[in-house]
Amino acid sequence: MISFNHIYKEYVTKEKVNRVYNDFSEQIADGEFVVLTGESGSGKTTLIKMLLKEVEPTSGSVIVDGKDITKMKRSQIPYYRRSLGVLFQDFRLVQNLSVYDNLFTSILATGGSSKEAEAKIINVLTMLEIDHLHKRYPKELSGGEQQKVCLARAIINNPGILLVDEPTGNLDPDASREINRLLDIVNGQGVTVVMATHDLEAAGAAGRRRIDLDQINQQTGGIQ
Repeated sequence: MISFNHIYKEYVTKEKVNRVYNDFSEQIADGEFVVLTGESGSGKTTLIKMLLKEVEPTSGSVIVDGKDITKMKRSQIPYYRRSLGVLFQDFRLVQNLSVYDNLFTSILATGGSSKEAEAKIINVLTMLEIDHLHKRYPKELSGGEQQKVCLARAIINNPGILLVDEPTGNLDPDASREINRLLDIVNGQGVTVVMATHDLEAAGAAGRRRIDLDQINQQTGGIQ
């Protein structure tokens, strides 16, 4: 369970104070596929970054699996992040490593065992139907193929929560539909998916719950 409880968020600059959230509360159940929509600046990415502990609310609490992560010690953050999968718009693959080695490096970087790495890599690449790409380098892949590899990297350590920020922003329509299909497969395995997107077609897909931040901000007085 993810709970946002009475979230206020302000960004303070020398010129002014920008309020993004004004008493925002929402719950996301385990295993849900929730899609955050809204215009640019509505706070979609801010919520993703709160869950990642990259942004803190001005006040309020964020509860993940019964733990108030707003009170989490700095030393605990890296271990907490290992329980999350993250998929961004930009691919962030290591260009001089093969698909296999990108995944292998990711496993080791998050404390995984090299003995278990091969089986994990084979399983995730097979599930995402890209096992034939394991020897390729990022520059040899299409945008859609690179994003599939990034999805493989995001779920290879079996996270309970997958955070997704504009995953199809750099993809053509066919590749976008394919990524959305694979996200549904991941969600079908019990992974909670929280996705920020401008893609209203994806937001309205069956089995997904849409949270319209534009509407919520109008109701609560956010975005000022």
